[in-house]
Amino acid sequence: MELVWQHRWAVDAYPLNSSTIVLALRVARCTPVLRVRVHFGDRYEPHFQDSCEACRYGSDGAFDWFTCEVAVPTRRLKYTFEVLSPSGCVVYLGEGGLAHALDAVQPFHYPYIHPSQVLTVPDWVGHAVAYQIFPDRFAMGEPRLVRPTDPWDAPPAPKSVFGGNLRGIVEKLAYLSDLGVNLVYLTPIFQAPSNHKYDTQDYFSVDPAFGTLDDLKLLVKEAHRLGIRVVLDAVFNHSGFCFAPFRDVRARGKASPYWSWFFVHGDHVDVESVNYETFASGLRDMPKLNLAEPSAQAYFLNVAKHYVLECDIDGWRFDVANEIDPQFWPRLRSELRALKQDILLIGEIWHDSLPWLTGNAFDGVMNYPLRELVLRYAVDESMDEFAFAEGWVRLYLQYPRAAWRAMWNLLGSHDTERVLTRARGHVPSVVLAFAMLFTLPGIPMVYYGDEIGMEGGADPDCRRGMPWDANLWKRDLREAIRQLAWLKRTHPALAGDRMEILDVKPGVLHYLRHGGTGSHLHVALGKRRALGIGKDSPLFAWGVPSRTGEDRTVLIWECDSHEGCRHDSRTDGSHDQ
Repeated sequence: MELVWQHRWAVDAYPLNSSTIVLALRVARCTPVLRVRVHFGDRYEPHFQDSCEACRYGSDGAFDWFTCEVAVPTRRLKYTFEVLSPSGCVVYLGEGGLAHALDAVQPFHYPYIHPSQVLTVPDWVGHAVAYQIFPDRFAMGEPRLVRPTDPWDAPPAPKSVFGGNLRGIVEKLAYLSDLGVNLVYLTPIFQAPSNHKYDTQDYFSVDPAFGTLDDLKLLVKEAHRLGIRVVLDAVFNHSGFCFAPFRDVRARGKASPYWSWFFVHGDHVDVESVNYETFASGLRDMPKLNLAEPSAQAYFLNVAKHYVLECDIDGWRFDVANEIDPQFWPRLRSELRALKQDILLIGEIWHDSLPWLTGNAFDGVMNYPLRELVLRYAVDESMDEFAFAEGWVRLYLQYPRAAWRAMWNLLGSHDTERVLTRARGHVPSVVLAFAMLFTLPGIPMVYYGDEIGMEGGADPDCRRGMPWDANLWKRDLREAIRQLAWLKRTHPALAGDRMEILDVKPGVLHYLRHGGTGSHLHVALGKRRALGIGKDSPLFAWGVPSRTGEDRTVLIWECDSHEGCRHDSRTDGSHDQ
């Protein structure tokens, strides 16, 4: 029997909890199989004690994926896969390759489930709806702290200052609560010369343009009163040019006690040739930090803990997290969790993030790969249902299931074009994209203003001032997001990490969110004529007129049936935009 397969540590074998391991096997579609069964048991026992069927989750186009959960009461595991071919041939797969008898196979091993290898995320993330704010552009509260360089409604330039501040955010918390937001993420608010504050000068001071430490405390207090958590942005990969330790290095060279905090090539800092490592390529104002250096590590651990202790913040988002020395993260996670057990830790990583999601670094990351997948299907219409399903299978099985509860799913951010701009102003396509964002596993995150139809191209155009004149809003878009936010915050099925694609065919994508012991949630997307699913009382229904072809529909309903409570009725209450 020919068999082309993949089974990798961490991604295809990881602990779900202290006594359960998730296993996955990928079999190339060029060598199809009918069935996969797993034989498993304690590593120290001579024979396998149990077996279970591995279910086919789906295909990524190249591989069929089979998954299962196995009980590991002793925390030690050996296992092998029994594979049945269409011709009836059976082989056993283990570390040593293929064998034709169970007692001849060399099994795979998971030596021991250690608590540090089990990714645990805060319980509250299951019903979280996040909202990203760029403080200078969101709202100006009283007293006004700076003189703007540009009018509020002007196109932003790279160095524009519009005057938004923390008091302005406090004044708009009721608006956020009405929208359904219960998690606010602020881009950096610490003292820095730029408008974006990613060039930190003083990590222990709130920038005077935004307010004071007391203003931050007030914001957190008032947000908590409304049931809204607050996450701040930590820029630990690099500092600003005026950061005191870097000023000392520039002045004293190798004699500075902070010399090893940075990566300088030579005996002194040359700011003209930029002979030191920076964020991106040669950005002199953002020298890269060395968090493997013990004193630098201690300093930034104190920064992270300071705002938890002083202001009771609920989490951190770490900028350029994939370029920071990895030995920093386990210590940071341990020390922050000791202060606040349910604190949320999110990394900014734009690519495959598995190394940071295995239990000793982050709870989740900013899910840019999912963003591209959703936009290509819902907005660009450059991807059909089959291609989306294959992309989803590949992405979903790339990470431990627990991580999916904490992934920050987004359609736009301060680093991307606005979603409505990508949609060329077509609001219905944006509604469809948000419907997917709110019903796939993870934390849906709305970039400020996307809910009312703000537009903008690449940075800095995506950082325009938030329009507070409701006459300028796309009201249907905001209403759709309000409904979706309510659904995310209240339906038990959307709090978990399980998602299954039930049906894929031309013009139809139908997936299921498992509700555990409660009702399942069904989501059907597609062309109206092809959908073939109606529901008398849907939880959410929205007509999506197409700009290029046949109209589409979004339909969300609950049912105790795995198959989806299909009806012939076409009275689905769709909202036509």
